[in-house]
Amino acid sequence: MFNSLFDMDKPFWRWMGKIPDICLLSLCWYLCCIPIITIIPASCALFDAVSRNLMMDDKGCYKRFFRSFVRELKQGIPLTILWLIIGFIAFYGSQIIMAAAEANPDFGVVAILYLVIMLMTAGFIGWIVPLQSRYNQKFFGLHVNALRFFLGRLPGTGLILLSTALVVVAATISPYTAWLLVLAPCLIAIFHTKPVEKAFMTAFPQDYEDGLPVYTEQDREAVRAIKKAKQAEAEARENDY
Repeated sequence: MFNSLFDMDKPFWRWMGKIPDICLLSLCWYLCCIPIITIIPASCALFDAVSRNLMMDDKGCYKRFFRSFVRELKQGIPLTILWLIIGFIAFYGSQIIMAAAEANPDFGVVAILYLVIMLMTAGFIGWIVPLQSRYNQKFFGLHVNALRFFLGRLPGTGLILLSTALVVVAATISPYTAWLLVLAPCLIAIFHTKPVEKAFMTAFPQDYEDGLPVYTEQDREAVRAIKKAKQAEAEARENDY
């Protein structure tokens, strides 16, 4: 019983062992976001490191993060500038509409509609980052494909928005939970991987092997080797019991 309880291959202990990586990857994200115009490259790099290393129990997540960050700078900076401009316009627009709604209750419906549009836009951005991270598409095609996933995967979009909101609320609801801000970026990326990978697996089945993303034939062989090793380890544990 105790051997099973403290089995380090159990999901609980495996995730406990990942806490330092979750913390450090989040700090890497904060560091790379300091110039502001690098928010999207940093987010792409974080999603890449989480989905390709952290979730697959593979080493080298920091190397992958910074390599992906440098790779994403060329297109990620213009993307960030574009969406920062849109964000500023949306923010000031919301201030004007809220002020109008306070002065005239008839504008309340407009304010609600505006809030819905902003939430939908946030869900749309939630697809831009993983698509850019995984497939590095051209500027216009990236937005077209993000719109396709946004509309075609509304439940997944809902999960992306919900998980992000839960992490942000949990980290800001009380001074006692403010420490979660240190882990928040990586936690959000982790929660995003499930709906995103499920959507990508359906849309691009050729890019997956045994449910794991692969880019090259070497990646495919590595996934098969990992699968065989895990099967052998499971069989060995069963024999020990």
